Amino acid sequence: MTKPHPDAAQLEADDAQYVMRPWTHPPGEPVIVARAKGCTIWDVHGKEYLDLTAGYFVNNAGHCHPRIAEAASRQLNEVLQVSGKHGTIPAIRLAKRLIELAPKSLHKAFFSTGGSEANEFALKLARQYTKKADVAYLENGYHGLSLGSLEVTASEKYRESAGKPLGKDNFAIPTAYCYRCKFGPAATCTVQCLDGVEAKLDAHKTAAIIAEPIQAVGGLAPPQKWWDRLDRIRKERGILLIADEIQTGLGRTGKMFACEHYGLEPEIMTGGKGLSGGVGSLGLTSASDEVARNFFGGTTPTSGGNAVSAAGGLAMIEVLLEEKLIENAANMGRYFTEAAWALKDPWIGDVRFTGLLGGIELVSDRESRAVLGKAEVSKVKDHLHASGMLITLSGMHGNVLRLQPPLSVTSAQLDTFLAQLRKTLDAVRAGKA
Repeated sequence: MTKPHPDAAQLEADDAQYVMRPWTHPPGEPVIVARAKGCTIWDVHGKEYLDLTAGYFVNNAGHCHPRIAEAASRQLNEVLQVSGKHGTIPAIRLAKRLIELAPKSLHKAFFSTGGSEANEFALKLARQYTKKADVAYLENGYHGLSLGSLEVTASEKYRESAGKPLGKDNFAIPTAYCYRCKFGPAATCTVQCLDGVEAKLDAHKTAAIIAEPIQAVGGLAPPQKWWDRLDRIRKERGILLIADEIQTGLGRTGKMFACEHYGLEPEIMTGGKGLSGGVGSLGLTSASDEVARNFFGGTTPTSGGNAVSAAGGLAMIEVLLEEKLIENAANMGRYFTEAAWALKDPWIGDVRFTGLLGGIELVSDRESRAVLGKAEVSKVKDHLHASGMLITLSGMHGNVLRLQPPLSVTSAQLDTFLAQLRKTLDAVRAGKA
């Protein structure tokens, strides 16, 4: 505990009265954060939390990294924002750096103000270039909450939030949920889940497939042969690939971009979340020269490519590289996986990490893989929260503990979480939580 903020009670009351949020609140939420550093946050009451969400998957280099803060502060005294018809030094340098690091198929960068917006522009790019309207997305895929991005998001709950039926131009194709594959064990996999995809793509005027290389919702990482087959199918038909790297990019999976795990060369790639280093909000839509050549955005987002956010993003990338945080993400992902399995808990059905993207899937029975009930899963989350562990829930069935800490996390911090997880699972099973 640290010293409570003198206005803690009033701040919570004002939050309840004046702030609109998109969620209902479980016990202990919302947390009103007063201070944050590295992988740790402190609320207005002085309570300390280990942040396994990286500030909602944004602070890849950790909260309030001094080099990022310094770069943003310095930029505040130089230029803040200019018309989208013009440019700023940090935005130009960030675009160049991102293209240098991205798959070689990408040559141009367009900045917006967040991930949903980045995907909206990706859809525009694909439709303008191909002169086709339909876009395929993966089952379980998430690509944003604005109207266009909702049309390529699988969750019915999110789609219904639009309050009206969405367009029917877009359609879902199978994802690779290997832990629950209906075709049998991984050893016998011939990626049968993709059978029939050709016919489905051919039945539409398909402009593109939009997909995260590894799905952040549930941490679903397809095998190499799955991506090889889908990539071959779409290339044979001249269908573009939009790689959504909003959550998977910038070191999260142990590579700068998750495309690198599979050798993917998308014609369009999007980014966001941690792109600004946590300074403001920044979205990226990158494309090949060919696809970008005749792009017309209509206009540009007012704050797209904000100079201060771009300066923060540049500093963040250099921190990732110089402090070897991408390598740390890969190492800590392996450590997390081994240490979670070592708990030998009967409710841990699967542990899925690619770098520090993934989580732990909870089941009531390991052999049948029966999903742990919503009541028990909620109790696990609430007990962890009360114990100072910030996590979220994810997955097709809402039974995955989504664990995406800053890439600077240490094995000691992961051990702290896992020790608390052991106590929590025991307590919930015993009816003591």
